[in-house]
Amino acid sequence: MRKRQAAFNVFTAATSFSALALATGVQAQGVAQAVADEGGEIVVTAQKRSESMQKVPISIAAISGEQLAQRQIRAAEDLVTSVPGLQVNGALGEGLPIFSLRGISMLDFSLVQNGPIAVYYDEVYKGNFAIMGLGMFDLERVEVLKGPQGTLYGKNTTGGAVNLITRKPKFETGGNLSVGYGNYGRLTTDGAAEVALSDTLGARIAYTFERADGWANNKYPRAADANSTRQYGIRGSLRYKPTDIVDITIRGTTTFQNPWNYGV
Repeated sequence: MRKRQAAFNVFTAATSFSALALATGVQAQGVAQAVADEGGEIVVTAQKRSESMQKVPISIAAISGEQLAQRQIRAAEDLVTSVPGLQVNGALGEGLPIFSLRGISMLDFSLVQNGPIAVYYDEVYKGNFAIMGLGMFDLERVEVLKGPQGTLYGKNTTGGAVNLITRKPKFETGGNLSVGYGNYGRLTTDGAAEVALSDTLGARIAYTFERADGWANNKYPRAADANSTRQYGIRGSLRYKPTDIVDITIRGTTTFQNPWNYGV
């Protein structure tokens, strides 16, 4: 399967969203008391506004970007290792996660169907699981909401919702880079850089790249080995915050994926 997707979204935040830049997602279990002891709080946007996680009347699990890196969570299907009750069905192969939450899933594995567990990238609905294969990168946090969410998130959320929230420019200059290597010629690298163009304008660019040879040798000339991986993603962000009540972020993303999942 060869997939290419491009996305462009504009997010305009008003008064209640001015605190979003300060939001830090952390794992729900076992850390609430530690955060409280430090005088802080767990802030999420599960109800379309910044709130303390302890005050949100929703069953929710939140994972920070740092924890995603520590646990080697590089794709949406890897979330099942850190979210209790979340399962994934890979009946159609790697990179096509069909989520199950609280026993709610789908039996129709057609690529044109939308599952009952909705996935959102920066509040943009990614209904079809065929576009969820690319590795997650430069995320601020992930929020998994359990149970029906139709009143706020619309249809296709009868089982829950998965919110992937990317990092925004913070009006400072810096960056990060990570490189990994594994068997079958696997090479992974992720990085990000941002610059403060002024006190009210900042820019950030992030990328991910992954390649690996397959474990099943393909005898056809110039054909990729089965289970090989070739993918990348690039995201650019521009943030403008002239006042405390005006906070505008523009993002542009392009991704490419060309995996060979099975040797048949």
